[in-house]
Amino acid sequence: VDGEEKYLVRGSNSVEIDGLTINFSETFNEDYSGGSVEDVTFKTSTDSDKIVDAVKSMITDYNEMMSKIRSAYATMPYRNSSGTFQTYDPLTEDEMAGMSEAAIERYEEKAKQGILFGDSNLRTLYERMRDVFQPSGSDSALLSKIGITSTFSSTDNSTTIVLDESKLREALDNNPDEVAELFTRSSENGAASNGIMQGMKNQLDRYAGLTGATKGILVQQAGTPLNSLSLLDNEWQKQIDNITTQVENWKDNLESQVDRYTSMFSKLEVLINQMNSQSSTLAGLMGG
Repeated sequence: VDGEEKYLVRGSNSVEIDGLTINFSETFNEDYSGGSVEDVTFKTSTDSDKIVDAVKSMITDYNEMMSKIRSAYATMPYRNSSGTFQTYDPLTEDEMAGMSEAAIERYEEKAKQGILFGDSNLRTLYERMRDVFQPSGSDSALLSKIGITSTFSSTDNSTTIVLDESKLREALDNNPDEVAELFTRSSENGAASNGIMQGMKNQLDRYAGLTGATKGILVQQAGTPLNSLSLLDNEWQKQIDNITTQVENWKDNLESQVDRYTSMFSKLEVLINQMNSQSSTLAGLMGG
């Protein structure tokens, strides 16, 4: 092993060397005194079940993620019975006091529906992630060969990845290296293009990356609980802070105007009282 002779004693016909599991299926010459040496033939096989399960799990997670992304930007705000969009203002404490918990949940659910409708960042992320499984050239043919295809729904214009397990198992049995290369290839290692996993990683880092000076596009936009600092320093929070500042400024201006007009009307009331008093005095003097 790596140029070093090793003498092995095991209680079974299975041994692991440098991560490779070897199952001995024949017996060997037991003469260890330097006699004749027997030729040993190795046959490799791929654990198709583990790989198929891993690919199935990945595709399931991928489809679920894509469905949520698309639903977020493609779901329109709630419409009322007339077909027009319904406006939902935040509930006040007095309003909530007169509503049941179920009614409050229904109201908030309708208010949040379509809140990200038309978001360009989510739409672009969806398209980029979809393109990972729609490569061009030989990769497209190989994906189909190993049983991974895309289906398009004209109902909601969504794309779903479908796996044909039998084709994947056949590809793993006949040419496992080709399958591995399709998934793991990386341009960073000198390849002409990225494989499936590197392609997805690049897009997810681009939109949800948490490392480095520049965070992912969505993290910059809205922040994430996975990075507490981003919750305080993101585009939407800055907009909220700006609006909050404007509201406070308008409140201060309103209070100043109220104080100003209150002072003016107080003075006016004093003048009116003085005029009434003078009028009464004059009327008395004139015998009226």
